[in-house]
Amino acid sequence: MSNETSSRNGISPQQQIALLVFENLAEGVIFTDAGGTILTVNAGFTRITGYTADEVIGRNPRLLQSGVQERDFYEEMWRTLKTAGRWRGEIINRRKSGELYPELLSISAVRDAEGGITNYIGVFSDLSERLAQERAVREMRERLDLALDAGGVGTWIWEPGSGRLECDERACELIAGSQNDPPRTFEALLERIPAYERPRVMDAFMRPTRQQLTFRVEFRVVLPDGADRHLVARARPHCGEADGVCRVFGVIWDVTERYLREREIRELNATLELRVEERTADLQAAVAELESFSYSVAHDLRAPLRGLDGFSKILIDDYGDRLDEDGRQHLRRIRAASQRLDRLIENLLKLSRISQSRMERVPVNLSGMAREVAIVLQEEQPQRGAEFVIERRLRAVGDPVLLRALLENLLGNAWKYSSRKERARIEFGAKRIGEEETAFFVRDNGDGFDMALAGKLFAPFQRLHGTDEFAGTGVGLASVARTVSRHGGRVWAEAAKGEGATFFFTLPDHG
Repeated sequence: MSNETSSRNGISPQQQIALLVFENLAEGVIFTDAGGTILTVNAGFTRITGYTADEVIGRNPRLLQSGVQERDFYEEMWRTLKTAGRWRGEIINRRKSGELYPELLSISAVRDAEGGITNYIGVFSDLSERLAQERAVREMRERLDLALDAGGVGTWIWEPGSGRLECDERACELIAGSQNDPPRTFEALLERIPAYERPRVMDAFMRPTRQQLTFRVEFRVVLPDGADRHLVARARPHCGEADGVCRVFGVIWDVTERYLREREIRELNATLELRVEERTADLQAAVAELESFSYSVAHDLRAPLRGLDGFSKILIDDYGDRLDEDGRQHLRRIRAASQRLDRLIENLLKLSRISQSRMERVPVNLSGMAREVAIVLQEEQPQRGAEFVIERRLRAVGDPVLLRALLENLLGNAWKYSSRKERARIEFGAKRIGEEETAFFVRDNGDGFDMALAGKLFAPFQRLHGTDEFAGTGVGLASVARTVSRHGGRVWAEAAKGEGATFFFTLPDHG
């Protein structure tokens, strides 16, 4: 039935198959007469060029020309067609949209029985995607080469089965010291590695290769001139599906400078630890000697001072009636001076203990501690009308002995310098400084001081008031500064002459 229908239509089964192939080819096909007039095109032609069959039948293929090729190009193409009967090459044409595209074109001449050309058949494929892929691969390879060259990295390929080893120029130079005598096998590479390291390096290469795992290994090679070089190799095994051969693709780079720096650092650390131990021992001995000297001097100084004070008191008590008022006044001054010097020595010892004592860091209730100090001060001078305002629940983490001495100094100073006020007011509280810092403060409404002199406050023996105004040795605020410093905080003051003063201090581990 099918054969009868085909016969009636004048198309044989073979011709039908040819038409199916013609229409379904991925390549574009163009069929012209001997003069170049287009007789028919296939669907591949329309897909590649954008022109339908109706738009090109009866026209010349030159409608696809891009203008990139010169006239000489087409003249040579037609000469080849007429003499050889076929032409094949790459050409740039233009789609209907105006876009240029590269194509691989093959043109064949169709001849009759007498050998005359009756038609031309052109078959072409779009090279845009392939050329784009080739360009991307080329650009990727160029970037890779630049990166490898910039990093001083070489590449290598190793076939574990045959032992064959291939290196690029950089890898050969790293392994062999030059490109003249590169190792051609893995065994040749091992010969350049010290004997005691070969088992480790061989295992580092072979074990992950068998397990198809990426690996990294650092090893040392000995160059022909006897110099050492430390290298790092990183690789990935791959077994080809086509040939079944397993290959290891890797890179290699020089880490000799890094190795030498690390060794130098290790040696420096070893000597540094020894020097630190020696220096620490020297410092400990010096501190112990200084402590012994301080206590010895303090003891030797305080003994005659107590003698001066004691014998002066005896003179006043037992022989005062034999002296006139000037004599008794001189003795009282001697006693006062000896007592003041004794207090100064005691305060110096306390200042020394603050710097040298071992610190303990525990939670401290500063509010409770301040209340205890205030009670002691009020009990010593119950006749004074002073008001203490102590904020509740102020806590910190620090050494309780040092922090108590700090509060005794600050509250004691506030008590002392507000003694001239009929109604003294002393506060202890805290306030936020910035976003993350809390400052504790002690404030009084006493005599205050000139802020121009604030730089002297926390230095030992510096006083802003005379001893005839307020008693003191000038060591208390220096002790406060050292205590705060040992806790990792800071201390400062704000004041106005005759309007009181406020002393601030921070403790990083505040509660």
